[in-house]
Amino acid sequence: MREKLNWSDMRSLKLSKLLTYSLIAMLVVAFVCIPFISRWYISISVSNSFIKSDAFIPVCVMLVICDIFGLAAANALRKLIANIGKSEVFIEDNSKSLRIISWCCIFVGLTFTVFGLWRLSFFLGAFFAFFMGLIMRVLKNVFEKAVSIKNENDLTV
Repeated sequence: MREKLNWSDMRSLKLSKLLTYSLIAMLVVAFVCIPFISRWYISISVSNSFIKSDAFIPVCVMLVICDIFGLAAANALRKLIANIGKSEVFIEDNSKSLRIISWCCIFVGLTFTVFGLWRLSFFLGAFFAFFMGLIMRVLKNVFEKAVSIKNENDLTV
């Protein structure tokens, strides 16, 4: 049975869609601007690192990797929001989207950890990415349990 979303829910959903598409656009622009972002970051950062070398290439590589995972996570978020817009909340596809987002966050955390060898400040980014990945894993587990309960209830009615 499909429930209708009220006006407030629809506005919130439209805002979520707008923000998700804005995020995707920013990630695409960031991808194009990676060399400029890397040079800017290196110019303002202090080089207290384990590896004594120019950080331009490592920062560029890290940004490319993180941008790819960011685009994958944003696309999964876009699918999740689209399903919610169709009133399909507790379905396996949404659990899959949350799983993708969580793994993307974890891989970004791993990327930041490795590149923390060039700039120690990346370890802080790694912490936040791992923390976000953990939160998404918990949400994914809650959604999977809700899907299981919903499927059981659908069979008993």
